[in-house]
Amino acid sequence: MTDLRSKYLPAIFILSAGTLLLLSAWIFLENRHITQLEDTLRETRIELGRARLEAARSCEPDPSAGEPPESENTVPDRAVPGEGLSAADILAGTRVIAHGMGAVDEIWTEGSAPLNCLEGFLERYEAGVRVFEADLRLTSDGKVVLRHDWWPADWQEGINGASVPTREEFLSKPIFGVYTPLSFRDLLLLLKEYPDVCIITDTKFTDPDVIFIEFASMLADARDLGCLGLFDRIVIQLYSGVMRQCLDNIYPFPHRIYTLYAEGFDQTAAAFRERAAYCAEKGIEGIVIWDGWWDPAYASVAREYGLTVYVHTVNDAAAARTLLESGAGAVYTDILGPGDVA
Repeated sequence: MTDLRSKYLPAIFILSAGTLLLLSAWIFLENRHITQLEDTLRETRIELGRARLEAARSCEPDPSAGEPPESENTVPDRAVPGEGLSAADILAGTRVIAHGMGAVDEIWTEGSAPLNCLEGFLERYEAGVRVFEADLRLTSDGKVVLRHDWWPADWQEGINGASVPTREEFLSKPIFGVYTPLSFRDLLLLLKEYPDVCIITDTKFTDPDVIFIEFASMLADARDLGCLGLFDRIVIQLYSGVMRQCLDNIYPFPHRIYTLYAEGFDQTAAAFRERAAYCAEKGIEGIVIWDGWWDPAYASVAREYGLTVYVHTVNDAAAARTLLESGAGAVYTDILGPGDVA
């Protein structure tokens, strides 16, 4: 029996090793096939998303969907009511906010400026994200588009801080020759197409004259499309009390949060309570701070004043979970989805 085992043991070993090699090769090929299928599905979803936006762009506006006030210079007593979910409804169920409309996975690196492109939105939406922050800039013809800033100069051909484009020029030049740039008008069209999505603005500017120009352009787009009611799913990020006063003289935007990065914040409990009391008095729904400024003690103060605290920008899942477990309402992130912080 021993001789028999000795005789056949090498053959058994070779056969077993061969089987393992074949199994490994099969698993490798299957995984490769699955990856190829996932890439194909992703590309298909993006193409469908582009087609939906193009179709929406080509539709005639329907002004009857949202009647403008008697004069565009007259501030109405209240906002045009929205339909369906409001920004407050959507925010109540969210733990992650896509920074700059969300990263495009294939080119994202930590610290890179967000692209604010259609493809980032589509990827994050597919991952379950429903709240998107959008960086907004003025073009040379006074329109609002999605872009973090006009630098670096290699994103779109001929566009940089010394050569600010018109809206038409901006939209005609894909980012890195591939990704779809968006205007604020496009953002409104996306809100029409995706009724479960909420937008948070990051308008950058703090000078009153620029604030009036920027928000007048945004309102003009909404009036032209007949969709003033969509502002019920847009949260305006405030940078100062002066900006709040300006907006009160432009339109009764129903949802506002106060971000502290522009003014600064000394991070004491007393200073946070002062900001919280101000927000509660002025009907502001939340406060936004850097992740390094977060103190779990702020959570109870925020609840006392009926506010939510949002923290930015967090791309580490464990760090995000820690912040959320300690009382932060949601985190701004380039890459995380709801499943990463569950």
